[in-house]
Amino acid sequence: MNLSTVEQLPQPVTRFMWRYGAAVVMTLLAIWGRTLLHPWLRDQCPFSLFYLSVLTTAWIAGTGPAVFSIILGTLAAAHLFVKPESSLLIDDVPDLVQLSIYVIVNVVATLLFNRLERQRYLAERRSSENESLSQSLRAADQRKDEFLALLAHELRNPLAPIRSSLALLDIKSSSPDAVNRAREVIQRQTNNLVRITDDLLDVSRFSRGMVELQKQRLDLHDAIADAVEMTEGMFREKSHRFHLLVPDTPVMVEGDRVRLAQLTANLLDNAAKYTPSCGRINLQVEREANVVSISVSDNGIGFSPAEADRLLEPFMQVDASRTREYGGLGVGLTIVNRLASLHGGQLTLSSRGPGLGSCFTVTLPELASVASLDSNKVAVDSPDRTTAAANTTAAKGRKLLIVEDNHDASSLLAELFELEGFVVRVARDGIEALQEAGADPPDIVISDIGLPGMDGFEIARRLRRSTTTARLRLIALTGWGGPADRELAIRAGFDVHLVKPIAFRELLRHVHGTASATNAETRQAELV
Repeated sequence: MNLSTVEQLPQPVTRFMWRYGAAVVMTLLAIWGRTLLHPWLRDQCPFSLFYLSVLTTAWIAGTGPAVFSIILGTLAAAHLFVKPESSLLIDDVPDLVQLSIYVIVNVVATLLFNRLERQRYLAERRSSENESLSQSLRAADQRKDEFLALLAHELRNPLAPIRSSLALLDIKSSSPDAVNRAREVIQRQTNNLVRITDDLLDVSRFSRGMVELQKQRLDLHDAIADAVEMTEGMFREKSHRFHLLVPDTPVMVEGDRVRLAQLTANLLDNAAKYTPSCGRINLQVEREANVVSISVSDNGIGFSPAEADRLLEPFMQVDASRTREYGGLGVGLTIVNRLASLHGGQLTLSSRGPGLGSCFTVTLPELASVASLDSNKVAVDSPDRTTAAANTTAAKGRKLLIVEDNHDASSLLAELFELEGFVVRVARDGIEALQEAGADPPDIVISDIGLPGMDGFEIARRLRRSTTTARLRLIALTGWGGPADRELAIRAGFDVHLVKPIAFRELLRHVHGTASATNAETRQAELV
């Protein structure tokens, strides 16, 4: 067999041949050396050089070839150097003892070599794993630093105009135009802060599997309309040409309207962010084989097709420079991808390359269409002005207790509710809240959870245990918004659990809802 033939053999076969060939070569060298020494040693020390051949084989070829070398050495010594020569029989007891010692010593030595080899392999593997882990930790630490720098930048952006607006109010508080302009800036930038916070919380919830959808049968047109309403301001700011192409008939899906609106809004927000001024953005809804697709395309900066998978990772962006021309935290597409998966669909990304625009498509299972939706949907989604006026009238003279240790938050909230007609009192901690509620029971209590001395859970439990305050309507308004926190609040006795920050109108709607429930219970008690 020539060298070219050996090279053509499979690698395991070649490795086997070289390893066991080493055992044969080492044994032949031991035979040659013992033959040279035979005139002086004669029949003494017949196994002497074979020790060396076995140890050398174990070192360079491993355990199997070393055992093979022991067998070859035993046969060679017995045949060539132990009397009777040219025979494998050993009659002399000392020679049998030497053979036994030879075999035992070499087996032990081979096992030690094998153990050392295994330890070396484990040490190398651990070293490789440690190096890989070290690189991962360094990369994670670098991403953490980059994210913190990015987050600081994104938070400072809305905070700067808010501070400037407050300074303007100090200087021109008597000017209605200045007040209105400052109010609009503060409102807009506060909404940006809320959006950043919500995105970060959503990514955290998704990573821990804590997002629960409130699925129902709905027309996708409604979620699309909500999303367009949320993002049309960005289109106006950059003079984008926005085109909406949707079927004329209902597109029925099973999903969470709020989350589907968030999904679509994130796609539109992403397109608006990365499309230059006066650019084109299209939103198209199509049906095909029981599947509905939501596609958002633009003629913006685009991306390399090789970056498609990377863009779905949290905090990854096409624009990674320090100029931060496009802003954002790089979590929008991550949220879209997770929401699409939770709805039984998927997100696909496509672009012909940098500067050539992009297209993001979400596919969802479609339900059979129906002629009409729930009869009460319009009343729930779009309350009319008559209802709002009735709520304001019903609030006149109703007593409200706000439990909040943050002075600015409680004072502003109290002033807003007083403008709505409520009689408002404020408590700074749990003890003061219990005293206020016991002295003059309010109709509704809005309480924070994280309070000094006594938390909101304990306040709710004590109010429920007292006969004078057991029927109060309790609303938890807190920064703790996980499912476990909501469950704890309900168990403690709260009727509603709301998460900060919340728009005042939404909070007012919940207060009116609890007030209506209180009125109904009061009328029922009077009838009884």
